[in-house]
Amino acid sequence: MSTFVIRRLLIAILLLWAVVTLVFFSIRLIPGDPVEVQLAGVHASAATIARVRHELGLDRPLPAQYLAFMLHATRLDFGRSISSGQPVSGEILDRVPATAELAISALAIATIAGLVLGILAATFRRSYAGMAISGLMILGISIPDFWLGTMLALIFGVELGWFPVSGMVDWRSVVLPAVTLAVGITATLTRLLRAVLLDVLGADYIRTARAKGLGQRMILVRHALKNALVPVITVYGLIMASLLGGAVVVENVFSWPGLGYYALHAVSVRDYPAVQGATFVFAAVLIAGNLLVDLSYGFLDPRIRYG
Repeated sequence: MSTFVIRRLLIAILLLWAVVTLVFFSIRLIPGDPVEVQLAGVHASAATIARVRHELGLDRPLPAQYLAFMLHATRLDFGRSISSGQPVSGEILDRVPATAELAISALAIATIAGLVLGILAATFRRSYAGMAISGLMILGISIPDFWLGTMLALIFGVELGWFPVSGMVDWRSVVLPAVTLAVGITATLTRLLRAVLLDVLGADYIRTARAKGLGQRMILVRHALKNALVPVITVYGLIMASLLGGAVVVENVFSWPGLGYYALHAVSVRDYPAVQGATFVFAAVLIAGNLLVDLSYGFLDPRIRYG
């Protein structure tokens, strides 16, 4: 078991290094000098631009910049934001709670709705209700987050006035962003759980349970659902990617002051330290989530950790 854990940890560390390295070099391929972008409105002289570039270390050779970034990143020090002049680590910490609130709310909605709809879709698979659920889930996967968020904001925010459409005002502010983010995840969970449940319900031990006279509810809850949830757990690694990727879009649609909103703004103004810091956090969370899924799956299925 220890070999299994160590191997997964080493893979996670290498993957994190690869992601932050790729972002470090790719962000510098975007046309435009970050200092000139920041000072465009004040008509700064060439001497001022050169001085600011020197203060930020942008005049150093690229390998030297990369080495300095990696050394500081190991201490979670991502430097100062070019646009605000504040430490990037502090700005990230200020925005992580908002993103966490959105992600947890969306995940809770998606998990509950996915379990209920997946069970209903499998139980009533030959009825109109089951087919309707399956059709809605296909629609849920197909709808882009930015379009769905805009429509929800127009209908429930602007027209009906039930929920705020931007910022963090009160508890209602998280409803529309969380629902927008949860729809695609709910559809994925529902379709997977339906498929797995149908496979499990056709197994020999389920037929044996029916032959013994056990009720459908007892078979579903105590036998089928327990075994069907094991494969579903692995999907949560992919769900983490959907949450983080969707958060960038949804936070910008609703002006939600989270890390996704911060990262996209940083890209638009060529704020290298902010982009690198936000990407590091996103990658670390995603890789950690996948690592936990791998480890939990290894505990649930001993064949994996000894394979």
